[in-house]
Amino acid sequence: MIISRYIRNEIIVNICWISLVLFGLVLFSRFNIFLGQAQVGKMSSEIIFIVLALFSPELLSIVFPISVFLAIGFVLTPIYKSRYAVLEASSFSVGKLLYGQKFLLLSIFSFSLFLSLWLSPYAKNEGQKLIDVDNNFAAKIAEPKGLVQIQKNKFNVFGTKSENGYEDLIFINSDDVEKFMYGRSGYVDQQNLVLEDGFLYDNENKAISRFNVANVPLRTSTDDNYKGIVELFRNINTENFSELFSRLTIPIFCLFSAFFSLIFSTFSNFLGREKCYLILALTNILYLMFVLSSLGSFSTSLVAIFFDYFTVHIVYLLLLSSLFFKRTKRFLGYEGL
Repeated sequence: MIISRYIRNEIIVNICWISLVLFGLVLFSRFNIFLGQAQVGKMSSEIIFIVLALFSPELLSIVFPISVFLAIGFVLTPIYKSRYAVLEASSFSVGKLLYGQKFLLLSIFSFSLFLSLWLSPYAKNEGQKLIDVDNNFAAKIAEPKGLVQIQKNKFNVFGTKSENGYEDLIFINSDDVEKFMYGRSGYVDQQNLVLEDGFLYDNENKAISRFNVANVPLRTSTDDNYKGIVELFRNINTENFSELFSRLTIPIFCLFSAFFSLIFSTFSNFLGREKCYLILALTNILYLMFVLSSLGSFSTSLVAIFFDYFTVHIVYLLLLSSLFFKRTKRFLGYEGL
């Protein structure tokens, strides 16, 4: 139907605009955080924009579901407030509204699923690795006061930070100074410490060896590496189930909140546009808060995992189902029944 296409197009346009605005706000906020860390020496300024790009999918995965229910309410509440009689006369029921937006609902769920299941966890993991390498080496020798540990019980380095990198670097790969490397200059290349114009001292073998360039691999301090969907399904345990459910939480929220927003927006014909939009937004925000609070929990029992991650969704689904009953409209003040 023409009305269904119009509603779908308007919702898509509003989702894009609201997502762009909210994403810009949270991106600017995260940029200020990284900039503040760089100013106090906790992060190198050279990697700020790279890390910001890697954390962007995570920010978008949070902004997107908010944009969905705000956009649906923004489009539908004025339509049902001012055109309800026309829609009712043309037999445009709630069922037809939902059926007409089936591809929109599927697209919203699929996009959120792609973000939460793969793109956001992978990019966040890579960004955290980059921060760990930088925090454990580059930032810590900005004001050197001695040997700086860059990996527990293994890597120690001392140096002076300069505009082009680092100078007078001493690298020790042990708990003593029986073997060490010295570089007149150096820099960090991805996950490697590159020493230039230096020498290797090896007291055990009674040898000193000069070099022009030496690469020292730096391991990150990140303990949790990225796990793909195949790996999560292949190794079934409570930890992997918890991680899988965590990634599924936001897509489920997107789908359920979109259904709720489509149905509840039709109540604006008797609630009024402002009141309907306010209740819709508050309900979904509370739902999102409870959903996000469940992401950090971890249980050792599969039953507890299922309970933690699906209780909020089940309660919200019951609330969603109640919108189909006439008693709900009466309770909200509808006098036309």
